[in-house]
Amino acid sequence: LKVLTDQEVLQAEMSNLSGEVETIEKRLGDFESKIQQVIDVATIHRHKNRSSSSSDEDEVDHDGPKLAVEDMIPEDITVEAGVVAPDMAGLPGGKKEESLSNIKPVDTPRLLKMGKLSRKPEYPGETPVRRGYVKKEYLDWNKIWIHYEPLHYTDVRAAPERKVGEIKWHRNVAGDERRSYEGRYEIRNQLPLIPCGRTGLNGRGLLDKYGPNHAALPIITRIAKDENGADVIAAGKPVFEVLLELRGEITSLPEIKGIYDDPLPAEVRQLLTSEEHLAPSDELSRDKLVKRIEKIFKAGILIYRGFLDSEYNTDSSWFEAIIVSYHDTNNNAFHNVKFAEDSKYRWSRITNLTSIASMYRDCLQKAFYARHGYV
Repeated sequence: LKVLTDQEVLQAEMSNLSGEVETIEKRLGDFESKIQQVIDVATIHRHKNRSSSSSDEDEVDHDGPKLAVEDMIPEDITVEAGVVAPDMAGLPGGKKEESLSNIKPVDTPRLLKMGKLSRKPEYPGETPVRRGYVKKEYLDWNKIWIHYEPLHYTDVRAAPERKVGEIKWHRNVAGDERRSYEGRYEIRNQLPLIPCGRTGLNGRGLLDKYGPNHAALPIITRIAKDENGADVIAAGKPVFEVLLELRGEITSLPEIKGIYDDPLPAEVRQLLTSEEHLAPSDELSRDKLVKRIEKIFKAGILIYRGFLDSEYNTDSSWFEAIIVSYHDTNNNAFHNVKFAEDSKYRWSRITNLTSIASMYRDCLQKAFYARHGYV
C-alpha cells in the first residue's frame, strides 16, 4: 500500500478541481449559447412584427439613422446643391410624429465599427479611471456576457441627473431631450445602451445625461494668409484656418451643448458678430461686415449629424452632434473677426502636431474636402 505524501495529495486534489472547473465552464458555455439562440430568434420576430404592424404607443418626433442630407435638415432649412440655408427665426420640428415602434432601430453593424475612442482604456479627466477590456466578440449588446460587470463611474463634477424612472426615453418632454439621431436605442435595466456596443465603463462619467448628450459643433473656417497677405496654397488648394476653443492643454471645436435640431445656434452668431470680436475698417463698416457673415451662415454645409465616438462615452451615456461647416468663401469677412490673446478662442491651422481631440479630426477633413481646401 502506497502512502501518498502531502504534496502528492495536493496535486491530486488540484487535478480533480481543475477537471470540475473545466466541466462547469463547458456547461456554462452551452448555457450561454442556448440563451443566445433564444435571443436571436426573439430579435428576428421582433423586427418582423415592427415591419408588419404599428403600435399604439405615445408618438414622438424622430429621424431614422440613414438619411440623405436633404432628409437630415428640418423643413425650415432649404438645401441647394448640398448647401444648407438655416432660417434664423428658429427651427420648429414641423414633421409628422411617429409611434415608437416606427422609429428605425440603430444601425448596429455600422456603429460597432465607430467605438474605438469610446473604448479607450484611460477615461479622460483628473480622476484616474480605467475601462474594463471588452473582447471583439462581446462588443455587441446582443451577445450574452454573464460576467460583464464594468466599473460604475460618474464624476462628482457631472451635472445632476433626473431619476431614471422619470425619464421619457426617445422623447423630448418639456425640453428634456432624449431622442437620438441614430434611431431607437435599447433600454436595459431602466438605462439606455450606447449604440456602438460595450465600452467597459458604466455610469455617466463626465457627461450630463444618460442616453444621448447633444451638441452643435460648428466648423468655422477661412483661408490662411502668409506674412505678405497672400493666400496660403498647398498642392494647388487653399490652406484653411479653423476657429478652435482652448480647453486646458487641448483645443476643440466650439461646443454648444443641448442642441438637437438647430444647425446654427444663437451662440454661434453671437461669437462671430459681437462688438468685441469684430474689427471693421474704413472700407468695411460693422454693418457691412455683419451682412457678409450672415451670408456665410446661409451657405452652411451639413457635415455630419449622429453618434460621435468619444473617449467621454460610457455604456449608458454618449455624445451625439450636429456639425455644420461655415466657410468664408470670398475671404472678405472672417479675417475681420479677431480674438484677444487671452481669449479661449483662436484661429489655427490644423496639422499633425495640432493638439485637438481625436473625434474632431475626421469631421474637419470632411469639411475641408467639401470646401475644396487642402487636407
